[in-house]
Amino acid sequence: MVSIKDVAAEARVSPQTVSNYFNQPEIVKDMTRKKVESAVEKLRYTPNASARRLRTRKSNTLAIGIAPTGYSPIYDLLLHALVSEADRSGLRIMLYKTDSKTDEIRQYRSLIAGGDVDCFILTDTEHHDPRIAWLTDHRQAFVLFGRPWGHDLSDPDIAWVDVDGRRGIADMTRHLILTGHRHIGFLGWPEPSGTGTDRKRGWQETMEQAKLCDPSSISDYLAYSQDDIRSGQIACRELMSRKTCIDAIVCVSDTLATGALTSLPHSTGIAVTGFDNTAPAQSLGFPSLEQPTQDIAHELVRIAMERIRRIRNETHHTLLAPRLITR
Repeated sequence: MVSIKDVAAEARVSPQTVSNYFNQPEIVKDMTRKKVESAVEKLRYTPNASARRLRTRKSNTLAIGIAPTGYSPIYDLLLHALVSEADRSGLRIMLYKTDSKTDEIRQYRSLIAGGDVDCFILTDTEHHDPRIAWLTDHRQAFVLFGRPWGHDLSDPDIAWVDVDGRRGIADMTRHLILTGHRHIGFLGWPEPSGTGTDRKRGWQETMEQAKLCDPSSISDYLAYSQDDIRSGQIACRELMSRKTCIDAIVCVSDTLATGALTSLPHSTGIAVTGFDNTAPAQSLGFPSLEQPTQDIAHELVRIAMERIRRIRNETHHTLLAPRLITR
């Protein structure tokens, strides 16, 4: 069995430093943390979770809710990455079912009363999300995957990790411009949608900066749709009938991109792009943006551990860049 002393020897640090790496990561310097992290991975060391729970009086458990529908296809990848990251830190991931925001708050009450959870990870955030207010009022540690739309994004009491969709869509739009497209439309989600509006801004700002569209006519290049393939097909046809010169369509998701692509005749040559780089994007061969799920999971677990210890700092607001996948 690999011990904490073995890890310390491999990293050339003291056993106390290795203990701090797991129990008080905020006091470990970045360079030292990387050395310990490398030693832990090389030796495949796993902390004794039972001893840790007895010592700290914590459950060492992070909880995340699972809804029956409506989740992005990336959540399967994210859950796998979260379990891997939590395991490396001696933590556990608990899943609980949630059918609505109200039902999720009911789950919070039950899990907190039983002392089963140290920190909640919230997904599928929305404007003025009631879960945020409830957890804040009850002084419960939590971290969001997604920005707290409708709240102060710099609020130190609300920790979050998100992907910079605005930047990603801007990169995709510039890619289309550089490959010769000039009349680029956008297929987005109905408002209010914090994530959808953020992504739309990336397209709009890039189009205006390239002087390919002025603010007075930008709405001619826009269409909105619910996030399903059939709705995407209808919205794409409506957009093309209104603006026949369009030679490319930037979509807010792979689902809408699939709808748009399958609604267009093969002979048009219109480029369609998506977001998430899911199986449809790979099988149909359209460009997309890939979310860095491993980095997201790493940041969520790091922040959760610090929130459990009541640490507040600016690194609890993390915006990660997506990767442009061209095809």
